[in-house]
Amino acid sequence: MRLVFLGTPEFALPSLTAVRAEHDVLRVVTAPPRPRGRGQRLVPTPVAAAAAAMGLDVVTPARLDAQTVGELLELRPDAAVVVAYGRMLPPALFDAVPCLNVHPSLLPRHRGAAPIPWTIWSGDKEGGVTIMRIVQELDAGPIYLQEPFALPDGITAGELEAVAAGRGAALLRQALRLLAAGRLSETPQRGEATYARRLEPQDETLDLRLGAEQLARQVNALSPRPGVHLAVQERGLVLRLLRARAVPLDMAPGTLARHEQGLLLGCGEGALLITSIQPAGGREAKATDLLRGRPYLDGAVAR
Repeated sequence: MRLVFLGTPEFALPSLTAVRAEHDVLRVVTAPPRPRGRGQRLVPTPVAAAAAAMGLDVVTPARLDAQTVGELLELRPDAAVVVAYGRMLPPALFDAVPCLNVHPSLLPRHRGAAPIPWTIWSGDKEGGVTIMRIVQELDAGPIYLQEPFALPDGITAGELEAVAAGRGAALLRQALRLLAAGRLSETPQRGEATYARRLEPQDETLDLRLGAEQLARQVNALSPRPGVHLAVQERGLVLRLLRARAVPLDMAPGTLARHEQGLLLGCGEGALLITSIQPAGGREAKATDLLRGRPYLDGAVAR
């Protein structure tokens, strides 16, 4: 089939590879390059870089205006594939051709900007991917295909993203084969919809009055980006917590203690065992390795 592809981050790369393997990708649409690093050098999106390496036609409009959509439709695509593009599509596009979206949740659960972190933070035991048709209402379109999968305890957002990206690409390939054969059917979303809002800076701080189970989910949901940050009062040290689990120990909220498997943090109920950590300006490390060089953390107070 003749397709246009719209996507931006690394999550979209397996889908782009899958689409290109079996179809004619007429054009790739992605976000404009952004300034990065100390020199603020413009860096293309992961999709732009990958598509250019594949020899595909790439455009980076600031928005999908009438001219951009018109140029896409002039290519006479059979459908559009949308994977984490990051911008709303205008009706002029999805009313003209089927727009298949790869969404990393079991819709209608976790509609919105951050379905992967909120799947973990909400304590879901099951994740999944959905291939849906894009309509005007956010993530509310009918479902083509859906695949659930169990979530292992302690999975991080980065790990879930990698799983969902691969499974989403495989499910997209199946959907496109059915579409090409004229056998792709859709069903309306059923069940109560939940909204996965965009993560905010305040989400990076722990409320140590809460229980360790909830705080562990928060840490893992924000790992590796942006991470949860913890300040050690006595030293002015800021730690970025990247993996944690709850343990049944009683400790005063905010107190830190050495553990054979990492660093313990007292909470409102139970304790948080932090196993992967990153000091400000440093690299990610096992919490046990960090403690060897910072013995003062044993008995310190954090907030």
